[in-house]
Amino acid sequence: AGVRSLLERIRTRIPDITLRTSLIVGFPGETDDQFRKLLAFVEEGHFERLGVFRYSREEGTSAAKLDKQVPARTKMSRYKRLMKAQSRVSFRKNLALKGRIDSVLVEGYSEETELLLRGRSIRQAPDVDGLVYITSGQADVGDIVDLKITDSSEYDLIGEICEE
Repeated sequence: AGVRSLLERIRTRIPDITLRTSLIVGFPGETDDQFRKLLAFVEEGHFERLGVFRYSREEGTSAAKLDKQVPARTKMSRYKRLMKAQSRVSFRKNLALKGRIDSVLVEGYSEETELLLRGRSIRQAPDVDGLVYITSGQADVGDIVDLKITDSSEYDLIGEICEE
């Protein structure tokens, strides 16, 4: 309850905040019950962005010596279940942004086609989060533009540059 309370206080004070976290599944001794509780917590939708990693046994670490190592198959299953749950959360949160105007840093052209510009909003970290695809309007690489969000996917936003 302490984490939920903290997240609620943060959102009350900064309603427009984007929260990101990273989780590890399969740490030695992790039980099915602990994982179910973690999955339920993720499904509550506290985070706009969430990364999941599978515990990797590293020689020389204290955790490598622990009993009850979680099987690789179990770690992979838990990883996939958490990522799927967060995908649904992210999609829901991105859909809620439709119609909103955000500042976007133009980074270049889309890798799929030079007909689309791509960039990042203040909500997206480089290399780990999705992108913003800009479907109309003119801008140069390095420009920060106001963009109206017109659509989204689980991780990416789509929008049009607001003309003044």
